[in-house]
Amino acid sequence: MINTTEPTPDRLAEAWRRVSDTSPADEADPLVLDCARRLAADPGGERAHVWVAGLVAMSGYLAWRPGREAERTALDALRAAVQELGDRPCPHDDHPYEADMRALEDEIWQGDTGLLTGELAAGDGDVDAERILCPRNVAGWARLAVDVIAPFTVRRVPVGAPEGHRSAISTFSGIVNDYPYGDPAEDLIDEAGSLPARPTRGVLAGYLVTMNATCWYAASERITDRSVPDAMIKGVEAAVALLGDDDPCAHAPGEHPSTDDPDHTSRVGYLLRSPGGRAEISEDYGWDSEDEEDHEDEPLDAWVCPAFLHELAAETLVALD
Repeated sequence: MINTTEPTPDRLAEAWRRVSDTSPADEADPLVLDCARRLAADPGGERAHVWVAGLVAMSGYLAWRPGREAERTALDALRAAVQELGDRPCPHDDHPYEADMRALEDEIWQGDTGLLTGELAAGDGDVDAERILCPRNVAGWARLAVDVIAPFTVRRVPVGAPEGHRSAISTFSGIVNDYPYGDPAEDLIDEAGSLPARPTRGVLAGYLVTMNATCWYAASERITDRSVPDAMIKGVEAAVALLGDDDPCAHAPGEHPSTDDPDHTSRVGYLLRSPGGRAEISEDYGWDSEDEEDHEDEPLDAWVCPAFLHELAAETLVALD
């Protein structure tokens, strides 16, 4: 294992790049814990940007099936960084982390934060080190990482679903409102086969919500090709196998979302799949972006609740059978 006692940016990046959703916990957790503990020790310090960069780089692992201690420690450290850095005064109208929100899906670990070196790999001359290393930009990346690992548990993520997701929302809105723009059978089969092998919680939830929103159409007389519902059944069953059910449902009776409106539900299905999309859901439900105190808000994390998703999947499979 790489020794990070006296880390340099290159050595850190090399170590963190090895951590992915396929990494075994006994190899990944020590690196995550080392990074998170360094951040937690001084979340507002001059090296905070380095440790936030590391946790963003390893968020693909943390968003899949990390060790419980690694996940908890990373989330606590990232939230502490948000708390310490997020409201510091700065002269900037915007920050680099916001620039690509309309292209940013949940795979933030594939993006270019620039936080290790103060430079973006793309070489954008308009973005200088001062803006990249601005405390509010560091806090922004920390927020994104928290939201990917534990959706709907952090506020003030910029609103803006990726353009590709916007296009999918339009496609499925047409289908569920009975005026498809293209070939609905082809669109539904493509969607049924779109689930990644190791999805984030938001992507997995979004997939199952989309399948539920469109299942009535696939099971109707509008679709005469049996391969469409069969593909959807196969996809839903594969998704259910990925749902964790170790933790009991934390929601009170009636707190799981309603999916009675297929148009709304199909829209949510794609908004769930990105930080900016989830921020749009939060905005729809009236979360105050400037107020992070506890309130009696809609429990938006119910959209990614495994118990809710198990129920939704069962309902979908019955409709498609």
